[in-house]
Amino acid sequence: MADKKFSLIALVSFTALAIIVLYHNISPYLTPSDLIAQGKAENVQVVGKIVSVNGNTFQLSDGKSTITAVYNGTVQRYDAEVVVVGNWDGKVLHATKVLQKCHTEYKGG
Repeated sequence: MADKKFSLIALVSFTALAIIVLYHNISPYLTPSDLIAQGKAENVQVVGKIVSVNGNTFQLSDGKSTITAVYNGTVQRYDAEVVVVGNWDGKVLHATKVLQKCHTEYKGG
């Protein structure tokens, strides 16, 4: 009986720990519109199109809203969407990564 009780407690503890870890490590994509509505945010992933670049500052848009982002690396305009990872201070997204989002095509045989 004690073994079953211990196993049940261990299972519940493991499940709770797994849920907590997954919840804190999930960083869903936000749009610039979502980000503006959120206020300050850390370690966010923002998806959109780069509409203009001026040095290491660029404008990221979802078609509805546009935000300013600053990145300490080379920024170029892509035809596809990008994912920008960084910290949002409420006015500027301080990017730590700019990743080109690649699309996958499925072709039937």
